[in-house]
Amino acid sequence: MADKNILLVDAAGMSISLLAKKMDDYSHQNDLGYSVTGVADSDGPSKIAELEPVAIMIAPQVSYLFDKYNKEYGDRIPVGKIEMVQYGMMDGKKVLEASIAVENSK
Repeated sequence: MADKNILLVDAAGMSISLLAKKMDDYSHQNDLGYSVTGVADSDGPSKIAELEPVAIMIAPQVSYLFDKYNKEYGDRIPVGKIEMVQYGMMDGKKVLEASIAVENSK
C-alpha cells in the first residue's frame, strides 16, 4: 500500500522538517501508512500539488496561515493546527495522531 501524505507548514521549513522526520519515522515503525513532509509556506502550494496530502497541518508560530490554507484547500483537504506544546516537544507521535484526526474529520 502506498503511503498517504501529510504536509506540515511553517515559516522557513527548518524546524518543521525535524518534526516531520519524527512523525515519518513513527509512522513507518508502527506500519501506519503515512509519509510526512515539512515545508516552508512559500513551498506549500507546489508541495500540495505534488504530494496531494490527506491533511495539511499548520505550525503554531504561523497559525495566522490557517485561514489562508483552509480557504484555498479546506474544501478538499482538511487543514489543522499543530498544538504549541506538541510542537515544542517535537512529539512526532502526538502530532501524527492529531494529523490523522484532522484527516478523519472530513
